[in-house]
Amino acid sequence: MRGRAGAGVLVLSALGYPLTQIVIARCGLPGALVVESVCCGLALRDAALVRSGLARRLRCGPAALLLMELGAAVTATTSGALSILGARQSVRSASAFRTGASKTHQVAVAALFALHTVRFAIYLQPDRGLAQRPG
Repeated sequence: MRGRAGAGVLVLSALGYPLTQIVIARCGLPGALVVESVCCGLALRDAALVRSGLARRLRCGPAALLLMELGAAVTATTSGALSILGARQSVRSASAFRTGASKTHQVAVAALFALHTVRFAIYLQPDRGLAQRPG
């Protein structure tokens, strides 16, 4: 993905955290479920990339970013699920997410999108962050 499409995805990734906060603030619990599905999707994608062996083929920096992104995605998914379950059990479930999820969830989502943005910017480079093969 190069050119305008890549730049568009990069901008959306950079705006990911603020967009998640807007969705949660405007939609409450349904918005939180959307954010949770995005975080879960990123966690599954990152886990599939690690499982496929991509981390071994990348340079050290991009490989570390991928592993950190996976950790942030798992943390965001887990803390988001706990926050959603807590909000659903409370009487004020709709307002529970309008006031914001747990700090752990907010930090994890911010870290997830920051790491994803940096890693995607590296992916858009000509070498895509791949290690050079001797030969």
